[in-house]
Amino acid sequence: MLRKLIIIIVLGVIALGGVLWALTYFWQGLGSGLSGHGWFAYLLGGVLTISLSVGLFLLTFLSSRHGYDDIDQTDEDSV
Repeated sequence: MLRKLIIIIVLGVIALGGVLWALTYFWQGLGSGLSGHGWFAYLLGGVLTISLSVGLFLLTFLSSRHGYDDIDQTDEDSV
């Protein structure tokens, strides 16, 4: 399980790098000069967005697997 997760993360990072690399050529064609601070903000935003998405998905699966999403039958009987 851990090995599979690491492979998925590495492939995701490679895919993100490929998209960022392709977008640099797109932006250079538009003539918008991005400073070093702009590139840093751009990369940080991408990394944080991916990290937040992965974290929320992991919490969803964790909640589902440990039964936190199940309806407790005893609460329904008392209502």
